[in-house]
Amino acid sequence: MRAVVFDGVGRVRVDEVPDPRPVHPDDAVVRVHLAGICGSDLHFLSGKAPLAPGEGIGHEAVGTVEAVGPAVETVEVGDRVVVSFAVACGRCWFCRRAETGLCDQAAVFGAGAFGGGLPGAQAERLLVPHADHNLLRVPADVDDERALFVGDAATTAWYAATLAEPAGRTVAVVGAGPVGVLLVQALVALGAERVVALDREPSRLAAAAAAGAEIVAVGERNPHMALARLTEDRGADVAIDAVGHPEAFETARSVVRRGGVVIVVGMYAGESVELQLGPSWAQAVTLRFTGPCPVHACWDAAMAEVRAGRIDPLPLVSDRLPLEDAQLGYERFAARAATKVLLVP
Repeated sequence: MRAVVFDGVGRVRVDEVPDPRPVHPDDAVVRVHLAGICGSDLHFLSGKAPLAPGEGIGHEAVGTVEAVGPAVETVEVGDRVVVSFAVACGRCWFCRRAETGLCDQAAVFGAGAFGGGLPGAQAERLLVPHADHNLLRVPADVDDERALFVGDAATTAWYAATLAEPAGRTVAVVGAGPVGVLLVQALVALGAERVVALDREPSRLAAAAAAGAEIVAVGERNPHMALARLTEDRGADVAIDAVGHPEAFETARSVVRRGGVVIVVGMYAGESVELQLGPSWAQAVTLRFTGPCPVHACWDAAMAEVRAGRIDPLPLVSDRLPLEDAQLGYERFAARAATKVLLVP
């Protein structure tokens, strides 16, 4: 079968790789209809999180179950399913507490050794471990393109939005990429009084505005002053780093009010920042890292929001490319010429 593989920093290629088959009794094989390029994939493409040449990449997929092991019970051949980007066992102490992102056997598709050595989802087929736990049937009235987001971005956004407890609050979202825009939608759906999106890219700010946010163009306006003017000099009740870059974290920290909450949903690897503990202590700021989203605990809720239209990822899709054009898709996404790239095997 064909699959996108890492080819060195900044490069991918499409290779012929062996067809997957169930290895363990609870495995399934999914024929991929669509795969997505995610902002997290850029961390691997850039070398920030290491991949070895020839390793598969990508963690977003929707498709049809093609084969199942004898222990699989909840899905069967022919089911249309979305794949959780993060694989969990469903049985350990953390999984039983619905903290599946912290599973004892946690792994991520297409992340090399960093993610547990799983294959990449940007491929014609994908082997899914613990299939009963890591596949979700897609309702007939949800199309593939929308369903794809429930395996990662839409559910990650919904989870972060629930942590913000946004009803009646002002929430600042730093970064208006796909997760940031979906966060805006989720926060609006959950009753936020005001959502403010901060970014440098005009097209991303336009998408956030269309989703219901007020916008701040970073670079043209000082973020701290902009949020102060909107909140009677207090700052945001909650600020969310939806990027995974030290500058985004520092911006979130700068716009939150005294007694506010900073939520970090963007992925980090080896970065560091200098955090002055005194001001954070004196201002009673709460810092919350989401970690890998516990997809399995909240993707039913996220799918319900997608079905109801309160979360609609479709406007984010800018590029639909054949798998062979993966390099072009990565280039366009990295250059912010595309908001979301879908690959069609």
